[in-house]
Amino acid sequence: SFMISAKLPRIREYIRQRIPDSWKKKYLPAVAATKTTIFSYLRAQIKLMGITFLIVGAGLLLLRVRLAPLWAALIAVVDAVPLLGTGTVMLPWALVCLLQGNHVLAIGLLGIYAAAAITRSVLEPRLIGRQMGIDPLLTLAALYLGYRLWGVLGMFLAPMAAATAIRLADLRTQSGH
Repeated sequence: SFMISAKLPRIREYIRQRIPDSWKKKYLPAVAATKTTIFSYLRAQIKLMGITFLIVGAGLLLLRVRLAPLWAALIAVVDAVPLLGTGTVMLPWALVCLLQGNHVLAIGLLGIYAAAAITRSVLEPRLIGRQMGIDPLLTLAALYLGYRLWGVLGMFLAPMAAATAIRLADLRTQSGH
């Protein structure tokens, strides 16, 4: 890894010299647009994880849960995975607390779950859309259609495909095609 990363600029230049000019004009903008879209999506997900961490962390600190920041970090990571979300950890935890007779903690955990879930569902289309340069409504539609067509993987791929298609259309318009 170290040797490759040290020679990466030279390797890129070697590959660029071997690619025909027609391909460079045709495909390199698409590759650049796709790369930009992926990094934008990841940046949006990291921001959403941070917001989830803050909400869950603050709630757990208020409830005086031991290792609250660690729990908040774990829940934020789980929340970043579609279909899992904060409920994967928070709901069973609340149920166990309820069955153990700790009603205050159970209700508190349910409140934290509700706050985090609502905040994420409101902010996700906006943040992803803003980071990727597409309309939040289009982002929401892409998330839904991607899930319906390809499942969990589609929730990642459909918004990125929509953003890449828009970037490519913009590039075509700018180049006069």
